[in-house]
Amino acid sequence: MNVAATTLPPAAATPAEAGRWWLVVPAAGFGRRMGSETPKQYLSLGERSVLEVTLSRFADLPGLAGVVLVTGEQVPEGTLQALHVAGVPIHRVDGGATRALSVRNGLALFRDRWASLSPGQRHEPADGLGEWVMVHDAARPCVAPGDLRRLLSAARYPDGALLTAPVRDTIKRVDAEGRVVETIDRRVLRHALTPQLFPVGVLLEAIEQGLAAGAEITDEASALERLGLSPLAVDAGTDNLKITHPEDLGIARAILRRQGVLDD
Repeated sequence: MNVAATTLPPAAATPAEAGRWWLVVPAAGFGRRMGSETPKQYLSLGERSVLEVTLSRFADLPGLAGVVLVTGEQVPEGTLQALHVAGVPIHRVDGGATRALSVRNGLALFRDRWASLSPGQRHEPADGLGEWVMVHDAARPCVAPGDLRRLLSAARYPDGALLTAPVRDTIKRVDAEGRVVETIDRRVLRHALTPQLFPVGVLLEAIEQGLAAGAEITDEASALERLGLSPLAVDAGTDNLKITHPEDLGIARAILRRQGVLDD
């Protein structure tokens, strides 16, 4: 395992010990399965966009130091001005061709800011870097704040943690011809959700090593797994829907109404 992260300060043992954490939101995708000319993160949920509702779920969480929004080149006019998250700064960086590249670009902001400080400044606790980072899909506006708080309480250095959902259906493994080979014990299976929460330096190192090796990085936890780390799975509620298909917008509206977020 190589998790040197020599270009960033060492992380505190937990986000609570650090006293601050940052939110990175990859929002550079287009979401072609939605069948819309507008990227799904900018579609409407009531009077706000999906992205605005998503960011609002984090507004009251303790320790949020700022948001890094990773977007494509085309951002609808007025979108950035409309985003507010409890008065914390929002930084925008360009996304990449894949989710992993977009997240890497977002994390590079921390390394660049750290490198710009003098050696004396690097020892200041309030240097603005944030030692822990929570990565969350822009298209998951229904995540429950209670689940976010449990995630913050569960994460430990260096492995971090992620929200998951138990697999409820019976799962079959099939052969190359589509014949059932066995039934998988679903008690040990989980759907990987977001947010996922890790020390900045560890996650950046893991993603960059994975990209350099040509590995398929399907989520942030998978990058850490390549380094021999074992992120903690924190089971969440069933409401954490990812908007992918057109019908998901209606489902998301129903969930948000039930949660008291939308009243239209």
